[in-house]
Amino acid sequence: MATCSWARLIAVATLAATTLVAIDGSPAVADTNACSNPVLASNLNGWGSLDGASVSRDPVGEPIGANWAFDTSGREFYMPSLSVTPGQSWTFSAKDAVVFGSGSAKITVEWYNSIGNYLGEQQTPSVTLPASTASAGTWVLVSGTFTVPSGAALAHILQIGDFGSATGTDFKATVCNYQLATTSPSDSAAVRYGWGSYVASQSDEYNATSVDLTKWGLFGADPGQRTGCTPGFNGHGRRCAAQTTESGGFLSVSGTTDGVTGGLYARTRPFKYGRVEVRERAVQLSATGGRYGAVPLLWPADDKVWQSAEIDFAERPVGDPEIDLFVHHDGTQTYCPLAIDSTQFHNYAIDWQPNSVTWYVDGNLICTVNAAVPYFNVTNGGAQLDMVPASGPMRAARQDIDWIRMYQNSYTQYQ
Repeated sequence: MATCSWARLIAVATLAATTLVAIDGSPAVADTNACSNPVLASNLNGWGSLDGASVSRDPVGEPIGANWAFDTSGREFYMPSLSVTPGQSWTFSAKDAVVFGSGSAKITVEWYNSIGNYLGEQQTPSVTLPASTASAGTWVLVSGTFTVPSGAALAHILQIGDFGSATGTDFKATVCNYQLATTSPSDSAAVRYGWGSYVASQSDEYNATSVDLTKWGLFGADPGQRTGCTPGFNGHGRRCAAQTTESGGFLSVSGTTDGVTGGLYARTRPFKYGRVEVRERAVQLSATGGRYGAVPLLWPADDKVWQSAEIDFAERPVGDPEIDLFVHHDGTQTYCPLAIDSTQFHNYAIDWQPNSVTWYVDGNLICTVNAAVPYFNVTNGGAQLDMVPASGPMRAARQDIDWIRMYQNSYTQYQ
């Protein structure tokens, strides 16, 4: 699998949209709290230990709005569970404190289907809980937003604490708040425009514990293999299979400060024309050095024709305030720009037809490029993180993909 051209960085392109569009990517949330026992007003219903530690319902003077808190001598506990629907976006939060210690906490969500089978889990980054010896500690908001995966009907919302080797700590929580974000029709093109069911064999929810090698090949490795390294983009750095992982409900590609990165490519049946939507973000993990380039894209089944057959959904240097759609056609390229915070998750979609490519971001139609791309394409799975500078050091970065979904349109053909 060859690489994309990174045209905005190293070539001249033709501007297809003269207006730079800005989108506020923050979800709109409802006012109704779906947590069934948010402040433990009468009992501990829905709250309990995951590690067998003792628990209690303790009176507290803070935070505002709560007179009671859940208290455990352990480090893992559950909050009230919730019935969910695939495709919904939920924000789960609570106020946490640790007494007689310090450390961190994170929310983990386990997904189950309608008959109770475990499907996978997702989790937030850890949030610091300051040291305290007071009776209530310092209250800190721990929060995360999650998209319900395909097949899920129930969410178990858990909290995991890390207090090092400290003993005798009390891990407290209260004011649980479950908010349903507005996901339809505003942030999914497939939902908003009625694209129907996605093609499961060419889509992935990335809810497994390892990459599905029947669907994807890892940069750096031979097809069907999980180890190996090859030269990176234009020979810059290295691409190693170990840099592409799947866990916690996400596919992730990591780039190191010394130029080791990764990515993946589709091994599924090449198609011509169709619709693809991917939920993706890319974040910097260090502050200095060259910047990696991140892009979800379609790549031609025949590598040699990429200059007339590549479609880039959201090409940018990681952390840049602008992303671009690039359509490579007839030996040239046309692009549309968009101002957006791509370090947050957004839904990027294209509708590829015989004489046009239409681009959507978070369900909003951004532009249409009138160009023919008459070649069979595969997809890079939303995950390609490239070392664009010829030498390092690089800013460490990570690209995360929540899911990728391919839909047929009336023109779809298969090779």
